[in-house]
Amino acid sequence: MTRRPTSGHPRRMARFRHTVTLAPVPRRWLESCVAALHDLAEDTDVEGARLRLPDGRPVPGLVLVRGRHLGPGAQYRPVRDRDGEPDADQCLTVVSWDRRRETALEVVTLDGDPARPARLVCALGLTSAERPREAWLSATLRSSGGKRAEYLGGTGR
Repeated sequence: MTRRPTSGHPRRMARFRHTVTLAPVPRRWLESCVAALHDLAEDTDVEGARLRLPDGRPVPGLVLVRGRHLGPGAQYRPVRDRDGEPDADQCLTVVSWDRRRETALEVVTLDGDPARPARLVCALGLTSAERPREAWLSATLRSSGGKRAEYLGGTGR
């Protein structure tokens, strides 16, 4: 049932849906990028919470706050510019890291805006970084003022 406001026009919520078809990237390019990212992450060293690139330079703006580097459950947080402390509102968690089987990550971001606090959870993964076969992404946005979560998901082969 649609309520009629005093102006006489019914209030309705507009809903939009759209499908996008993307052109595939060349397979060799994708495999090369995935291998390079895996190599860089695996060759990165950890000193305490600080991450160091293979050439010894620090990884700017990112620290390991929990777990073993790239191990299941390892958590990373960006560093705030103003005080150099890890940002408690953002976190990247390693779900799995196995070049032959699966690489999966979860990213959580909190928006503490008092007018519209929200939580965004994104999960992304790839089956076999050595020979990528399938990738997936899902995202859930939950607003504290909202009654339900908004979900977005997809899989690519």
